[in-house]
Amino acid sequence: MSVEEVLRELSTNPSTGLSETEVNERVRRYGYNEVPEKKEHPAKKFAKKFTGFTAWMLEAAMVVCVILGLTIDPARLIDAYIIAALLVVNALIGFIHEEHAARAVELLKQRLQVMARVLRNGSWQSMPARFLVPGDIIRVRAGDIVPADAKIISNEEVEVDQSALTGESMPVAKRRGDVMYSGSIVRRGEATAVVVRTGLNTYFGKTVQLVQTARPKLHMEEIISRVVSALLIMVSILVIVMFPLTYFYLHSLMFLADYVLPLAIMLVVFAVPVALPAMFTVTMAVGAQEMARKGALITKLSAVEDAASMTVLCADKTGTLTYNRLTVTHVVPMKGYSEDGVLLYGALASRRLIRTR
Repeated sequence: MSVEEVLRELSTNPSTGLSETEVNERVRRYGYNEVPEKKEHPAKKFAKKFTGFTAWMLEAAMVVCVILGLTIDPARLIDAYIIAALLVVNALIGFIHEEHAARAVELLKQRLQVMARVLRNGSWQSMPARFLVPGDIIRVRAGDIVPADAKIISNEEVEVDQSALTGESMPVAKRRGDVMYSGSIVRRGEATAVVVRTGLNTYFGKTVQLVQTARPKLHMEEIISRVVSALLIMVSILVIVMFPLTYFYLHSLMFLADYVLPLAIMLVVFAVPVALPAMFTVTMAVGAQEMARKGALITKLSAVEDAASMTVLCADKTGTLTYNRLTVTHVVPMKGYSEDGVLLYGALASRRLIRTR
């Protein structure tokens, strides 16, 4: 669509912008300019810590210990209490750390809130990008983050960095009639544009939605399942061999029921490494704290182990992996200056000098 058709379709005036009445009506129609997050109640999040292969494995072992304790050996109840304590400790460590990380992320979001220059009721004003609606007239300048998908309506050219969306490292020139995507950064120039898409309807919003729906299998769960499966197979083979051999030598079904069957059940229970999940959780919590000291925020404990177990990293042709830290590797002084002099003047120009009497 041409600029004129878009302005007509969105019923907006490039000279005055939208009125408050129009904005309120469009907020009800399109929603806020944000990607909604599905926030679960803390109680539900904590309850989820007791689901999954690891938790089910421990819970099954605990149930068997309770049955054995009530029917055969009361000492097995102590094993059930220990397994229950490990379950709760495992869930608490993961839940507490992830809650702390979630609160830290929320604080970062509030501090890094994108502001937009918007034309409303004939006057320019600055407001959080969350309140933008389709039809708003905005003004972007060099260094600004484009707050929503917007079509340029002024006769100006800007260079936009879309690397966060497309991976292309070189800025892209945008002119009248072109669309600037939400999340891209203006590198040069300034322009006036009309918002055409907000929230989940933006190019960036659709990408985020795909990321949120992805549920990859955790590497830690895979390791634990392998260990437990191997142990259970070994114990199962032992139990299968034990029953016929015992009957062959003793010829007593009563002995099998009274002694061999309880022993077989205990072997199966003891094949489950009840302390393994707790050990994994504690280890990952320590790793997450160490990462936090170095400036990395871990929102899920499993991310540490998943990253550590990575063997192949795929990046596109423009992908650049750095420490996000600049380092001077070589200095080329102009004629009449030395390398030490360039470094000295650079340091003096980059630091605040404090005068003392």
